[in-house]
Amino acid sequence: MNNDSTEKVSYLSLSADEIRPIEKPVVRETAWTIYVNGQELVTILCTPNKMSFLILGFLASEGIIQSLDDVALLRVCEDEGNVVEVRLKNEGLALPRKRVLLSGCGGGVTFEDLKANHARLTSSLTVTPARISKLMRDLQKSAEVYQTAGGVHASALSDGERLLVIAEDVGRHNTLDKIRGQCLYHHMPTKDRIILTTGRISSEMVNKAVRMETPILVSRTSPTDLGVRLADSWGITLVGYARGRRMNLYTHPERITPMGEKP
Repeated sequence: MNNDSTEKVSYLSLSADEIRPIEKPVVRETAWTIYVNGQELVTILCTPNKMSFLILGFLASEGIIQSLDDVALLRVCEDEGNVVEVRLKNEGLALPRKRVLLSGCGGGVTFEDLKANHARLTSSLTVTPARISKLMRDLQKSAEVYQTAGGVHASALSDGERLLVIAEDVGRHNTLDKIRGQCLYHHMPTKDRIILTTGRISSEMVNKAVRMETPILVSRTSPTDLGVRLADSWGITLVGYARGRRMNLYTHPERITPMGEKP
């Protein structure tokens, strides 16, 4: 596990008959200011692991870059006050100004109007409930930061057979940006994949999924009403409360096939 993800703290543990001093790890949450072409873009709160992937994914999610080829320089400078410097090959690119505060923990932002239309996803990808259950178990087992300290969300990208990329962060939306950034860096496609997450599926999560062209989005918890409406209009299969063999299918259930191989 990346040591940047946790930090030990001392506290008192109270029970019915005793008070014990404890020293254990808690998840880290830090603020980072992103500068693009010398201009301050935004400050984000996050768990400081996979920082380069997080920034790449965030810039891609906001439409500022389309691929790794658009980036001339990316420097993560912790010793300079938690600053990320990005230089784009297009130095004259006009950066977006409009910001929409999101519901995500960690104070996420987006510049895109979440009501804007995206192209409807069309995909023949299907998956069985048994396979979803297996992949969710694999995600929980792979969430190293959560197992050590708790307090984080975990997400993964899957091809339906195995987990390809895993990310953890205090902000559930940050986990998807980390996944997208890692895929950009390694030239891994996200189209026709499955996203699995432990976090609530709100509008920004669906927005990031449609930009990644992932037609199936699965969570162990609930969606919001706006998340459901966006998933329905954008052609995304939304699965919530995926716990064991039980799950709720909110939109486009045709991609969840009831029969198939056992996990």
